[in-house]
Amino acid sequence: MGVGIEALFTSALGLQAPWSVEKVELDTARRRIDFELTCEATRLPCPHCQAAGQGVHDRLKRQWRHLDFFQYEAWLHADVPRIACTACGKTTQMDVPWAREGSGFTAPFEALALSLC
Repeated sequence: MGVGIEALFTSALGLQAPWSVEKVELDTARRRIDFELTCEATRLPCPHCQAAGQGVHDRLKRQWRHLDFFQYEAWLHADVPRIACTACGKTTQMDVPWAREGSGFTAPFEALALSLC
């Protein structure tokens, strides 16, 4: 039994549950590969106070430039959950493991850019 392309790229990107690659789109004319990431969780810890088992309020579409894959410009796209916390009363977007808050670049891309400076 083979491994699906989504599972292969989930592993290659170093993603762990609840994150995974849902879809991969290769555009050879534009020399670009786009990865649609998904977070299947409906309950997560509050990013603000760490209270466990809080409900997902909504999801906001975000994108990040990643390191090239096979000479193709790579982009990650994800609907990032915002958690509505019953403990602290805040609605906060969860952190993603591949980028720092507010960045439009993945951590590996930022590290490469800094090393080239």
